[in-house]
Amino acid sequence: FHEETEAILNAQINAELKAFYYYLSMAAYFGRADVALPGCESFFMQMHHEEHEHALRFVNYVKMRGGCVNLCNVKQPTDQDWKCPLHAFKTALELEIEVSDKLVAVNVVAEKHGDLNASDFIVTGFMEDQMKSVNEMGRFVAVLSGIGDQALSRFMFDKDLLE
Repeated sequence: FHEETEAILNAQINAELKAFYYYLSMAAYFGRADVALPGCESFFMQMHHEEHEHALRFVNYVKMRGGCVNLCNVKQPTDQDWKCPLHAFKTALELEIEVSDKLVAVNVVAEKHGDLNASDFIVTGFMEDQMKSVNEMGRFVAVLSGIGDQALSRFMFDKDLLE
């Protein structure tokens, strides 16, 4: 288990935890009584749990390979007033692209060191789902960009997320 592979896997854990933290912030915001968008709250809470699961899978993988898990500080979101679903989903799209780029970087390092096991872990365990997440967030951004920030449109979008 090459130390460079171990280091970049630890960086991936941090990227997953960053997304986990951002999604929790989004869920908490949309669940507030004065915001009251339960569909967005539920969606982002689900994403929060998914990113937590991903981080744990990476932690367990590093341990299984005999490596050391080195957690880093997770910075709070710079802006926790998500204002509207469009703002949150644009940020979510950026997060998913960032996580995707980091997964590709992990795979490049694994391949560089001939680590077929780590490469397979990334490619079969994460890449397809990650591309689906990027696509889904992109679609939500497109829909929200088209409907604007009208209350009825927001309500209908949120209702659709719950179903």
